[in-house]
Amino acid sequence: MTSALLAVVAALSVSATASQPSEPPPQKQPTGMKFVPADVDWDHPVYETSFDDSRVLEDWRLEGGLRMSVEDGNLVLQSTPGSTQSETNANHLVCWLTKEMPADFLLEFSVRPENRKQGLNIVFFNARGLRGESIFDPALAPRDGLFKQYHSGDLNGYHISYWAAGRGTANCRKNRGFHLVAEGKDLVTDGPAGTFQTVRIHKRDGKIRCTVDDMLSLAYDDDGTTFGPVWTHRGWIGLRQMGHTVRCEYGHLKVCPLRPAD
Repeated sequence: MTSALLAVVAALSVSATASQPSEPPPQKQPTGMKFVPADVDWDHPVYETSFDDSRVLEDWRLEGGLRMSVEDGNLVLQSTPGSTQSETNANHLVCWLTKEMPADFLLEFSVRPENRKQGLNIVFFNARGLRGESIFDPALAPRDGLFKQYHSGDLNGYHISYWAAGRGTANCRKNRGFHLVAEGKDLVTDGPAGTFQTVRIHKRDGKIRCTVDDMLSLAYDDDGTTFGPVWTHRGWIGLRQMGHTVRCEYGHLKVCPLRPAD
């Protein structure tokens, strides 16, 4: 190939790359201040458990990982020790609450990683099939914890990685498509060792807020245009752990509806 032809090919390649649409940068709203929503109907939870009895596992379905269990009044999710961050050599897991949740809600759970300096945890919410199906519809593709099945498969919804050891940020993504829509601050990695922290996700229409011990970790306002419509459908909530999290405990979990807006 002549040098002139090589130059033309290189120019075309650069032009093609430049013409590919790029996504806007993620929202980075201020964090670190106290945020306690005032519109939560705390007295009428849609679902609540303190994991005091192993029978509560009947409400949950594990995909991937090693096991889910109830130990000493906590939900324990585990992957095989030695799993890595690699998607092709890992034992990632997603544990779904099998009960359908309202479109707008306050999710609260307490969490205690075995090792705060190693691991990554996520919450999926408003998850639903692309055609409105239940996430457990047998017509959907099987799932076994591989991340791509959840963010670029046949599910719509949102997810927040509220803890990502070594990264420093909490991220919110909109699916299907793995769109990084907001970044905040990871408040779990440097949290008090050996203690439970309380994570809350508040979602009303397109406004999503994530807090850790009442401190704002991440905020996202979905405009319903940039990455498609706001997900206003009912759906399912799932707890995800990357394989290198290995073991994590959850002390309680509840979902509360929101009162009508003023």
